[in-house]
Amino acid sequence: MQEIPSLLPQPKTVATVLDRPVNELPSLPVVALKLLKLTSDIQSSSLDLARVVETDPALTAKVLRIINSAAYALPRKISSVQQAVVLLGFSTIRTLALEVTLFEQLVPSQHGLAFDRIFFWRHCLSVAALSMAFAESLGHPEPQEVYVAGLLHDIGKIILDVYGRISYRDFLNNNISRSDGLLVEEERALIGLSHDEVGAFFCSEWDIPQGIILAIRLHHQRFSHLNLSADQALLVASVSLANFIAWTQKNGSVNLLGHPILQPEVEEIIDLERLNLQEMIRRMDQEIKSAADFYQFSFPSLEELRENLLRTNLRLARMNTRFYYAREQEQNEVNSELTRMRASLTSPHRSLDSEEIITSTLTSIHRDFDLDRLYLMRVDQESRSLQITNALDTVDSGVDLTACTLAINPLSGALLSSLRNREPVLITGADSGETEALNKLRAREVGLVPFANNNRVLGLIGMDNCRSGKPIRPGALQAVAIVANELGMALGNARRFAEVSRRATMDGLTGVSNRDALDAMLVKAYTAATAEATPLSLAMFDVDHFKKFNDRFGHQAGDSILELLGATARKLTRPSDQVGRYGGEEFLIILNRTGYEEGLNFAERLRREIEKLGILLGKRFPGTPLTVSVGVSSLTPAVESPRQLVALADQALYRAKENGRNRVAGQPAA
Repeated sequence: MQEIPSLLPQPKTVATVLDRPVNELPSLPVVALKLLKLTSDIQSSSLDLARVVETDPALTAKVLRIINSAAYALPRKISSVQQAVVLLGFSTIRTLALEVTLFEQLVPSQHGLAFDRIFFWRHCLSVAALSMAFAESLGHPEPQEVYVAGLLHDIGKIILDVYGRISYRDFLNNNISRSDGLLVEEERALIGLSHDEVGAFFCSEWDIPQGIILAIRLHHQRFSHLNLSADQALLVASVSLANFIAWTQKNGSVNLLGHPILQPEVEEIIDLERLNLQEMIRRMDQEIKSAADFYQFSFPSLEELRENLLRTNLRLARMNTRFYYAREQEQNEVNSELTRMRASLTSPHRSLDSEEIITSTLTSIHRDFDLDRLYLMRVDQESRSLQITNALDTVDSGVDLTACTLAINPLSGALLSSLRNREPVLITGADSGETEALNKLRAREVGLVPFANNNRVLGLIGMDNCRSGKPIRPGALQAVAIVANELGMALGNARRFAEVSRRATMDGLTGVSNRDALDAMLVKAYTAATAEATPLSLAMFDVDHFKKFNDRFGHQAGDSILELLGATARKLTRPSDQVGRYGGEEFLIILNRTGYEEGLNFAERLRREIEKLGILLGKRFPGTPLTVSVGVSSLTPAVESPRQLVALADQALYRAKENGRNRVAGQPAA
């Protein structure tokens, strides 16, 4: 069995993110704690449960009101908790009492805020109901414990919202978007701890059963390396899967586009293909209907979910029918196509540069199959769309393909089917979604072939004969699918190579370029700017009184500050700019094609953004305001080397410090 303390943050670390000492924070109500302990006490009886509930007359009244509502449709009115236990069972009454108690404690009436508690509670109830359905289906010995774990899995968000130095609503209003989009990592960077760490810590302090604590702590984390028992692992996996499904159904705890990832352990523990989804949905629907009636909010209806599923199945059936009748002809065509596609098969393996791989692959497919146009579409998860990133237009069609974006939604027809089922499709205008795509591409028909790596679809290879009008043979699609498989593997290798190369040039703490990489990029930028007579500016900044953060709050606090500064600089810069850590708490930004005045404006925007961040972090690091000073330099004929340009920015930074800090200074060369 895994030792819980080793998974929890230290009390002194928790204290740094809260606005009062840990021992002064209120606990859960006594009734809630007693109900939670009944969850793991196999000796507890219906009389014990009735006594706990009846110690709170208001709770008793609310439980009886729910039981006597239309949701339960009991044949006679229930007048006591003991009667309710006899009729509905120990587990049902305990769950109802716990829900009501936690709702009163955690969910005050508030709507429309960044952290909407009603929205949060709806998510918790959904995860709890679905977690228990998984647990019962998979034979967990304590499905009620799994239910409670689902109910409490996000309790750390409430604790942070009420007692955090940076409240959870402040976090949602001010968080810095990171490239991976994982909310727990953003929490850790800005608040200091993530909600799963905080929630598990306090549940441990409150002596809540260990299985529940594990689920709270690990529902976003890998756990295969931990010595969990089979029941513990199943509990964590059930809550993780339920949480993931709730987010994908737009029923997350906060109203954000992103959703959590699903740990690989979940699929290893739960055979998703063998789940009795019909029974679990029925059970969950019953639980949620009762909850919605009492708490007076709505869930997405089961009818809406079933309609979406039916539409997907109809599209899949149509596609399968199309391929069934064409199978024999396709196979013959595939065999003939394979004899003349050697260049296409080998082209992805000639380079470790992604752009070269894509260009050579499109060129080879054109040579082997004589298509008018070929283009590579990448999936943009944030905008739920396909964006053409590379194109080969051999007939000069007059269409700027790289400006085309195709929406991915339930109306996207065969395009969506190709992505979901990872099979080639031919778009011919069978529905409104297909027609819209053809109109954007100005083609009569378009072949789509998905390419993937590590079981994840990266995008589609599109092809058409917009000028010649020649039909695209199904056999050609199947043959190109083989090339797409090679392309996916090659791009995966290129990505891994690029990641290794990036790490060699990246500062491990802040995620920006390190000094060596920055020097090389500056030489390249300087050479290009002088050769092309284009403007070039530098912005150098560092933290005012950085030593105070380390002295007062420890070096981990200082590291956190530097990490946030790197993220802020990345957020404000353009793709053509470069951000690097020049040394210590000093950063340098290369502003390509940027003149002196533009550089000053950028530096002032950066200074204000960090000052705003510092106001928020003042709650976490009281008495030590976070500000930066910025020096700006620009390329002029008098600047004879990249080193001189850096020296000018450094001198300007020194002037900003001398003049009072938290300001921008510039020193262009004469």
